[in-house]
Amino acid sequence: QGHFGLSSKLTLHACANPMLDITNMPVALTQPKRPCGGGYGVFLTEKRPEFQKACEGLPRKSVFPAVTKMAGDNWKNMTDAQQAPYNKKYADAKVQFDKDMAAFLAKGGEVTKGARGLRSEKRKARDAKKKKDVNAPKRPGAGAYSIFLAENRAKIMQSLPAGSRVSDVAKVAGETWKALSDAQRKPYDEKFLKKQEEYKAALAEYKKNLPEDAEEDEEAEDEEEEEEEEEEDEESPLLKKARK
Repeated sequence: QGHFGLSSKLTLHACANPMLDITNMPVALTQPKRPCGGGYGVFLTEKRPEFQKACEGLPRKSVFPAVTKMAGDNWKNMTDAQQAPYNKKYADAKVQFDKDMAAFLAKGGEVTKGARGLRSEKRKARDAKKKKDVNAPKRPGAGAYSIFLAENRAKIMQSLPAGSRVSDVAKVAGETWKALSDAQRKPYDEKFLKKQEEYKAALAEYKKNLPEDAEEDEEAEDEEEEEEEEEEDEESPLLKKARK
């Protein structure tokens, strides 16, 4: 009973003291997320599961570029009337964002930059120091599948009916790749490993002639490119191209 009484007194004391009352503690504000990508961004978000399903069987790193290209091709082939609902949804989301942001600022919220914004700042700082060297070795594609696709794309296109879309090619390529045995994939694995080793050797040779800070910048850019591929909800240069 003594313990109960002490607990009750502490509770009553906390409720009587505004400094200890948890109901008076400030609530953390959540910064509204700006909608991006225009009507195309809305279209991509809604259709992504459908495009991802068409890419089943592809290596993980190949899914993002494949989905983005499929979405871009489909968007470009849509009429203005077909694109209109997505454009309206984006416009409505933008209006709501402006309202939410105004309320966020009115409550004392402070705007902070997300990961994409911070990367953009770092990239601009690097670009101010140097221009990207066009002679830098080019990283090979995403795994053995990229070799398989490059070598068989024309054949797959010829096997499809006239007017087939890129998404049809990607779907057939993915299904074909998934059906290959380990022995059938081995030649593509070996070709990719060879390209990867050639790239590493060329990169090592290339970096020998770079200043120390430039070498660090090159490595940072490689890491950022990999991070950006994972952020499917962020607008990338591929999305900008798709809307043109």
